[in-house]
Amino acid sequence: MNSFLKRNLFNIVLCLLYLVIPSSVFSGKLANSSGDIIEDYLKEIDYKEGTYANVVFHLKEEARYKEAIDLLKFYLSKRRDNKLRFLLAQIYCLAGEDKKALSLFRNLDDKNLSFLKYLYLGLIYEELEDYGSAIKYYRRSLDRGDNSIALYRLAKIFYHKGKYRKAEEEFKKVIKYDPSIKLANYYLGVLYLQNKKFSLAYRYLKKANNFYPQSRIILQKLTLAERSLGKEYFLKKKKELLKRRKKIKLASYIPKGGNIPKVKVAVLREINSVGFKSSGDISLEDRFHKFSLKKDVLYTIGYSKSKIFLKEYENNKVIVELYPPVYLRTTNHPFYLLGAVYGKGKFWQTTLDLSLRGNLEIVKYRDKLNVINTINVEEYLYGVLPSEIYPKANMEALKAQAVAARTLILRNRGRHKKEGFDFCSTVHCQVYRGMAAEKERTNRAVDDTYGEVMVYKGELIEAFYHSNCGGCLRGDLFGNRGYLENKLDSEKQELSFPKENLENWFKLYPLTFCSYTKNKSNFRWQRIYDEEDFRMIFGFSLRELKGIKIVKRGECAHIEEMDVTVDGKVIRLRGDLSLRRFWDGLRSSAFTLEVKYSQKNPSFAKFLILWGAGFGHGVGMCQEGAIRIAQDGFSYKEILKHYYKDIDIEKYY
Repeated sequence: MNSFLKRNLFNIVLCLLYLVIPSSVFSGKLANSSGDIIEDYLKEIDYKEGTYANVVFHLKEEARYKEAIDLLKFYLSKRRDNKLRFLLAQIYCLAGEDKKALSLFRNLDDKNLSFLKYLYLGLIYEELEDYGSAIKYYRRSLDRGDNSIALYRLAKIFYHKGKYRKAEEEFKKVIKYDPSIKLANYYLGVLYLQNKKFSLAYRYLKKANNFYPQSRIILQKLTLAERSLGKEYFLKKKKELLKRRKKIKLASYIPKGGNIPKVKVAVLREINSVGFKSSGDISLEDRFHKFSLKKDVLYTIGYSKSKIFLKEYENNKVIVELYPPVYLRTTNHPFYLLGAVYGKGKFWQTTLDLSLRGNLEIVKYRDKLNVINTINVEEYLYGVLPSEIYPKANMEALKAQAVAARTLILRNRGRHKKEGFDFCSTVHCQVYRGMAAEKERTNRAVDDTYGEVMVYKGELIEAFYHSNCGGCLRGDLFGNRGYLENKLDSEKQELSFPKENLENWFKLYPLTFCSYTKNKSNFRWQRIYDEEDFRMIFGFSLRELKGIKIVKRGECAHIEEMDVTVDGKVIRLRGDLSLRRFWDGLRSSAFTLEVKYSQKNPSFAKFLILWGAGFGHGVGMCQEGAIRIAQDGFSYKEILKHYYKDIDIEKYY
């Protein structure tokens, strides 16, 4: 039997075995008879690292550590291979066999993998309650490259050991390195609460409460911070905010001329009331009224008991009852709109006052109010671009973003038609923060590409884009489109994407265009949850998490379907957003999982660890890749043609 046939037969037999052998819970064991079949078959094939590593990866990803260990031990008994010995040491660590892991790690020295070696040693010594050694190895890991796991575990060790100043420093580092680790805000808030720094405690606990409104523990701590500050503190803050808002006077602007299409953007959705003013005279019109409002005066339009009222903002005194839709117009002066919330529940959640070009329409929707900004496409882009890409990026990257964003706008007009507008102001459409967000450089990028769009075979394309592809672009998420490709985003021709063994892809940093990002956690990110964190975020114990099975991966290792077993109940997760939301708002759906079991009780999960790549869905233009390509001297048109295959760039108006 030749080696080619042997290798293929081996893979076929293993696939059949995986269908027959039940995928275990985390600590599942391979039946002896099946183990004999595998062992007998392995004797017949060539010893090839890649084949073994691929099979081990699948076993490891389902936390079938006993089977993975047996397979690796068999291979290593026949051939010496340091990479697979390193993998075996990791799996021993995860399986709770810490002494065996320590023995292997001590005899392995690979400079390329040193940050991983020290990281796993930190996990082992933390499990062994040798916290001095754990801290030492976590720090050594960080000396060789920042990673969220070491930063977070250092912070948690100091937190539980009562070293609050050090814990505060480390949690701040966590948030700075990866703000998507939202729970760090809770621990910082608690630390400030203990140190009686109540205003800081309130600030961080309020963030944590926004992220995890279901958590009673976080709400209790937030309530304690509020009581400690007292009512006078919040009254004072409210007065200071009102004073600042009253003082704000917005300069007039020159409207963008030309035959430019207009769009309707919902800037506030399903709210009870909205405060507003303008530095110019305001014309208000509803079904029965038409009158003027004073400039530089704050008003409120509110919904109460099935009626809509115009009120004075400060004293809440009713001026008149209104009959929607309500139109607010002013000439060449922006509207100032109070308290828009962006990214609700996400790590970038923020509340902003907006200044908006164009006119406003206030409509009743589901017993609430929607505030809609009517504006032309080019002025809309002024408020989109700085909200979607770093405004100080190379100008050619900004121009590429302008063309992509404009193309999306003109293709997708009417996306929210059933709700009475074209676009929302969030990442679901494109983030729009109005005139206050505008920057000179991004406005110039819009002007320099005035009216330009991308077309494929004469039709506007759906110009998907995202923050960071993690080095691999996918084309499968939104169906087959001729202009979207699956490829590595790299000039390194020798780089290839691993089809099966994804260990190094997720754990190391291959050189791609977007790997040069300043924010490394956009390119490669990690999460680690202990029992305390897991219960707070997910509402059940880590010990109740009985199984994780990746049913299907798409291109670039993005998970498309996953089964999560919680005390006998299987939860099927499907789709990019569903997966990311379930797992605490991940940066992307391209990730792999590890479970670290306790040495003391091997049936108990100590940590759940996630290793991921990229920020966003990974389709179309990678913004941080585009920035790097622009730095290399490529034009915006060359950048766009790199990310969208066979497109043309044309004038739409």
